[in-house]
Amino acid sequence: MNELTDEQRLERIREIKARMDADRAELFALIREVFPENRGEPPVRGRLTEVVKASGWTRTYVADIRDGKIESKGHNAEAR
Repeated sequence: MNELTDEQRLERIREIKARMDADRAELFALIREVFPENRGEPPVRGRLTEVVKASGWTRTYVADIRDGKIESKGHNAEAR
């Protein structure tokens, strides 16, 4: 059995949280980048639906990420 001290558990929490934050930042960047209109190109019909299916998030949440209304860190991102 893996016996950790409370201090070791707290350190693991910090490590895992840091990885989650980095993964979330990368995910949000990819979501913004996958929309051609964010690259100055014409929009692609159905792209929002594709991203919703890939992410498992709501249309509103994905659209807010796409539009830069939600950052990868902060209170509003953590609430979802």
